[in-house]
Amino acid sequence: MPGILGWVFLLPLTGCATATLAMLLADADIKLVEQTLTQCAQAANQKVNEEDAELKGQEPDREQCRKVVRREGNREVTRAMELGAKKHALAVDCVRKALAQLFPNNASLEPTYQRDPTTGQWRWIDPNQVAEWLQLGLTSQLWGALVPDVVVHASGNPNQVQRVYDFKFPCPPTNDPSWGRYAPGQPHYPKNQGAMYKEALLGGKSEPQPVTPTGVK
Repeated sequence: MPGILGWVFLLPLTGCATATLAMLLADADIKLVEQTLTQCAQAANQKVNEEDAELKGQEPDREQCRKVVRREGNREVTRAMELGAKKHALAVDCVRKALAQLFPNNASLEPTYQRDPTTGQWRWIDPNQVAEWLQLGLTSQLWGALVPDVVVHASGNPNQVQRVYDFKFPCPPTNDPSWGRYAPGQPHYPKNQGAMYKEALLGGKSEPQPVTPTGVK
């Protein structure tokens, strides 16, 4: 495994009053993670643009991004949304393979975090539990859950979060990346994704970071 692991103190999300000695990634390793995320975002962006019959390898312009391609219920799906979904899926798959080799115990892809109704603290939910709820149609169990793209955490413990990243593919690419806002009626309204990641997963002490093809912001 490349890089050097460092020992630091960090309070777990479970709200334990006693600091826990946990193995987190050192700065050099975090840099490697972020380089990997950027490379995956770049590769996904390039692949989707090249395979798109209209773009033919070029970046979409503002008019193309705004074009409505279909409707899903009452929602209009734009080219920006369609392209972003394709690029996001490829980027996550790329990172999943890369970090499984680099830091298999310190990184989780699309982990689910939910507020514990008893303690009020946020906690990681086992993927098998999430899959079971979905299979049984118990989607209400996941109401208000947070699912960031990439979480770097203490070795073997997703409840001790070190960094949070989300892939963003601005369309056109000259736009700044932005966090999705929760709509009225959703549990975290009027906050956005970034604010919730910071509050619930990072303890308000650091910022979650968007990842675009131009790098980690």
